[in-house]
Amino acid sequence: MKHLIGLCLAVSLAGCGQPDNPQLSEFTAIDQDKMMTLINERDWVLVDVRASDWFNGWPSDNTGVGGHIPGARNFDLNWLLNDRSELNKLTERLFQSKGMRQAPGIVIYGSDQHEAKILADWLVTEQGFENSDIRIYPFGFSGWLKSGGSVETMPSYTRLVPPAWLDKQFNSPEPPLVLDVSYGAGIRYRINHIPDAIHVDTSWIESKPLWNVIPENELQQSLMNLGVTQDRQVVVYGEDMTAAARMVSVLESMGVSDVRLLNGGLKAWVDQGYMVQSGWVTPEPVDVFGVSAFKDVWVDTMRVKSILKDDDEHLVSVRSWREYTGKSSGYSYINAKGRIPGAVWGHSGTDPYSMQDYINPDGTLREIQDIQGYWQGLSLNDDTFMAFYCGTGWRASLSWFAARLLGYENARIYDGGWMEWSSDSRRPREAG
Repeated sequence: MKHLIGLCLAVSLAGCGQPDNPQLSEFTAIDQDKMMTLINERDWVLVDVRASDWFNGWPSDNTGVGGHIPGARNFDLNWLLNDRSELNKLTERLFQSKGMRQAPGIVIYGSDQHEAKILADWLVTEQGFENSDIRIYPFGFSGWLKSGGSVETMPSYTRLVPPAWLDKQFNSPEPPLVLDVSYGAGIRYRINHIPDAIHVDTSWIESKPLWNVIPENELQQSLMNLGVTQDRQVVVYGEDMTAAARMVSVLESMGVSDVRLLNGGLKAWVDQGYMVQSGWVTPEPVDVFGVSAFKDVWVDTMRVKSILKDDDEHLVSVRSWREYTGKSSGYSYINAKGRIPGAVWGHSGTDPYSMQDYINPDGTLREIQDIQGYWQGLSLNDDTFMAFYCGTGWRASLSWFAARLLGYENARIYDGGWMEWSSDSRRPREAG
């Protein structure tokens, strides 16, 4: 993976063949027994600074093993390469969701001690953490493996694929169909996209006035026009992870057997140095879709009403706090403000077009522990029925996808969302 190349070029901190800067702090290194004592008995937070794809479960370059030390939280060093002003907007959200501000201390590890020290230096010199509250596990992930330590992965991580995996698939006997999803005429797509990717305008799968998904017979024809069949592997991406997740939900609902989401979308593909192309790739329509094994993905308004009457089922609002509390409708084309009474807040972002609580600074999906923490008050188990809603369906689709990664097979999307619910003034609303 190419993620550390940019880091070595961009920073002259410890590691990557450079000596330590003598002006920076020294941190206490600890062995495995001390690390586990701090974590298990003193509630310190364990932080893994490696790439999020490796953390999730994909094999890393230096060990060939994916995953992370059980209980670790992810803070990818590459996030520090993002625009400083943009990163500063997200750091406190990251610290809070990972418990880094609240914990009595932090233990950091990476591929080696130098990577761990970079994050430690940044936390102390730029984020106000105390040197005395940070420890380094110098043996890194490889040291953990050599000691016989167990590994934890994201459930179903293979559905969230890294660019390196997709690049390899292009050389397979049956490469996947790659779909580039956005709303509109595909201007950005025509400038650059992943080679051979097919453009999908979301208006081909949803329609006005409520922007609900079109009927199944029309949807199947739209998919066939793109070359999609029930048994062909499909990889979906976009500049916007929510748009891509919307397409994933559609494909899953139609019974496409193997659907993957490219983690980080086009940005991740470009950042890791893979080729792009310009122009327009004409899809090759198919005449036969295959036997559709339709899956339950959506709920309608009547089902939402029944959810709200059942204490064991949950309706989760994936909207900004301002939308949830009724300070803003979120959209110029939605007048009503407020929320569906009984809906719980599932976090989102600062506005309708942001999902900072679900998306990392580099555009990849947040670690599952972050996301699951937003729902911790719901007493969830594997059989829990919960439906996500937002304004019209995009943000809810990303939350639904994350829930499915976690194994919640009864997760659903209220397709109509706030737009449909609020379109009838007889339906109750609440704010505050």
